[in-house]
Amino acid sequence: MTLLANEDLTHALAGIPIDLLATLASTGTILLTAVLVEKCAIHARRPSPADAWFNVRYTVVLLALMAALRPAALVLPLMLTRALGAGLIGFNRGVTGWCCAFIAVLVVTDLLEYLFHRAQHEFSFLWKMHEFHHSANHFDVTLSYRHFWLESLLKTTLLYPLIGIVFKVPAGVAMAVGVIFLVNHHFGHMDIRFSPRRFGLLISHPQYHRLHHSRHENHYNKNFCDLLPVWDLVFGTLLRPKHDEFVDVGLHSGDTPRTLAQALTWPWRHNLQALKTGHASNAQEMPVGKE
Repeated sequence: MTLLANEDLTHALAGIPIDLLATLASTGTILLTAVLVEKCAIHARRPSPADAWFNVRYTVVLLALMAALRPAALVLPLMLTRALGAGLIGFNRGVTGWCCAFIAVLVVTDLLEYLFHRAQHEFSFLWKMHEFHHSANHFDVTLSYRHFWLESLLKTTLLYPLIGIVFKVPAGVAMAVGVIFLVNHHFGHMDIRFSPRRFGLLISHPQYHRLHHSRHENHYNKNFCDLLPVWDLVFGTLLRPKHDEFVDVGLHSGDTPRTLAQALTWPWRHNLQALKTGHASNAQEMPVGKE
């Protein structure tokens, strides 16, 4: 029986692409590390293992879908690169050029992330997808991967390739910037009691981003930044959290998917449910400026 089970497992694993296995392994390692760090810290709110486990299971499905759709997702970036060219802005060689490239790519990437995030709250068809991320009623590090799969595909196809079209970066710059954002994505969603009094607006942190997920109306459509709160300051969307303020999160309606099938079909399922019940989204559940 054990031999047959092992043979079945080997056969199943042989059909999984190597890149998917590598992605699952790396993501699992990073997420596990972040969860352990979170567990050692003082929690902002009581942990919810059930919500965290749901997000972990969704993450596995999301990564599998992204791996399967990656070949199709590369078609449009390749077409744009051929049409517009690649590396329109270059940098000098050496340490100075590398540092300039790093700063430029980091800042421009963060600006694109901010603008795309604003668009997700501005346009209804994007909000219906992004709403899934906001539907979590508990805030912890596993929320980092709770993004609707089509939304992730759009960013991979349309947003990130723009950096390669604009900049010709030295080796290692893209990886270094990617690591910064990866760490920030995990840190920004941690369930930790971290309430800095000084330098609290230097970079985004869990308390700052938690306000963006708030279900309280006076917090809606604030703190959109990914890494640098300066964008919220410049565009008038900054809301500084009060000391030791850790708000309730989730949609105003309290709606949240209960199964993976509901999560994978969230925009359509939730829209149909709203039509049947006559429930109209409000404030956080409506695009910016249409409240």
